Amino acid sequence: MSSVPGSAVAIARAAVAPLAATFSGAGYRLYLVGGLIRDDLLGRVRDDVDYDLTTDARPETIKTLVDPFADAVWTAGERFGTIACRIDGAVYEITTHRADAYDESSRKPIVEFGDNVHDDLARRDFTVNAMAIDLADGALVDPFGGGADLEAGRLRTPLDPEISFSDDPLRMLRAARFIATLGLAPEPALVAAVGTMRERMAIVSVERVRDELQKMLLLPDPRPGFLFLSSTGLLADVLPAIAAQGLDSDRVAALTVAVTPEPTDRWAALLLDAPAPDREGELRRLKPSGELARSVAWLTDAASWLEVGTVPTSPEALRRLAAAAPDGLTLEARLSFVMALRAGADTADLETAMAEIGRLRQTEPDLDKPVAPLSGIEVAAVLEIEFGPLIGQAHAALLEHRFVHGPLQRDEAIDVVRRWWAETSA
Repeated sequence: MSSVPGSAVAIARAAVAPLAATFSGAGYRLYLVGGLIRDDLLGRVRDDVDYDLTTDARPETIKTLVDPFADAVWTAGERFGTIACRIDGAVYEITTHRADAYDESSRKPIVEFGDNVHDDLARRDFTVNAMAIDLADGALVDPFGGGADLEAGRLRTPLDPEISFSDDPLRMLRAARFIATLGLAPEPALVAAVGTMRERMAIVSVERVRDELQKMLLLPDPRPGFLFLSSTGLLADVLPAIAAQGLDSDRVAALTVAVTPEPTDRWAALLLDAPAPDREGELRRLKPSGELARSVAWLTDAASWLEVGTVPTSPEALRRLAAAAPDGLTLEARLSFVMALRAGADTADLETAMAEIGRLRQTEPDLDKPVAPLSGIEVAAVLEIEFGPLIGQAHAALLEHRFVHGPLQRDEAIDVVRRWWAETSA
């Protein structure tokens, strides 16, 4: 690992140079901060081209200075000192130096602006993220030894961990993600602080906890992070229903690695071993989007399919399952999810189901959303009845027949409706 920033920082400096010159000409300093510096030192390639910057200029001044360059300016974060803008397709977030803290019961920071970049870096989560590039001369600003910690593979906080975690308790959970992302070993003082301060997570909003957990879940291998959560006891504070079951954290982590790194699959794998009421309760508590909650619930309902030979393979069962899939998912996705979790076990039933679904799709293009062959008006005309609940019941009878026997032609559908009506009105 190089101790001197490399190509990504050089590209960033070139892109930001006109803006940096403007800030300098107005008497302000501008610094490049964020994960780009850390990853550049590690030689890690980043896909994003967005830049995080910090300055001693106040938000009103930042707006004035970026205005001649920006295609768009966003001020949603202004009260927290952040002005965002887009310049030549790249997004810049420029934040006034800050020295935030949380009070003992608040979920929101007490924002204080500062004039010193060292003070700003001191409020960051870990030393490996508390580095900056002075855009005036390209010098690396590393007052807390973040570069040396990267070299040593060590995770530390810039200040005492008790202070850092008290200021923002979410950093305890974020530590798990950086352990898993970068392969860093937490220093003993950090581990001890998590053990004694983890109850402070209670002041952090569940949305922030959920989002941080998801970032870790989507890593190629989140297992080191789960081991940290389990060994420090923090798992009980971020996933209480899971921890309360005494689930094997190694197995839970292994399940998450086995499936595709997509939110639905990873959350479903994480919750799979928990009893259904606990899964449902954890999802409600974490407040994901309705779409994600429905998709996760649908995948986890397939927990029984982990046993070899338990997957339904009949056309009727597969038609019902395909129609029950939530928006954005297919039955094939559910089968693939289970196949990944079988991990070398017999998958003959899964393969049979996949093949049968493929055959059904060739002749039943509306398999996921079956369409009734008769409209409500047609049903009313055939049965000579008024519109009302009976129309819906007739459609339900047509759908049931479709599940059992397959698609119907119009004449067949009329016969089915008439037979149903005769039985219903008898």
